[in-house]
Amino acid sequence: MDQRPKARDMAHRTPGPDGDCPFCRIVRGAAPAHVIREWEGALAISPRGGGVTPGHVLVLPKTHVPDVAADPAVSAMTMRHAAELAGEVDDCNVITSRGAVATQTVPHLHVHVVPRRHGDGIVLPWTTSAVGDGPRRPAGARPAWQAPRPAWR
Repeated sequence: MDQRPKARDMAHRTPGPDGDCPFCRIVRGAAPAHVIREWEGALAISPRGGGVTPGHVLVLPKTHVPDVAADPAVSAMTMRHAAELAGEVDDCNVITSRGAVATQTVPHLHVHVVPRRHGDGIVLPWTTSAVGDGPRRPAGARPAWQAPRPAWR
């Protein structure tokens, strides 16, 4: 019988910053979760409490990565799987956060895929009203604020 650790277990020998990352526990099978889909390097799970809309899922890498900036290759793979799920629903938000100030609550990269419907009541902080009801920028108009250009551009 093969006694070597499975690749799934080896990826989680480095715990999260608190020594016990809740998403790593889910990947290891040490914590419950409703798995929607599984790929070689990622899982899609239902958020605790069901999420903010029906069909809301979290896509997380099986490897512990604290946030989207920590490992661009893992982030790209995770986003690719989130995009695959987003393609299976109509309108949706695809969101990740980096850091507590940006609303990241679990220090393990995760991407939210949030299906949207008219009247769902969700108002994102950068919009002025609920879905479908707010003013829209004319096509081609630029927002008043733009992120600074990186020095390498």
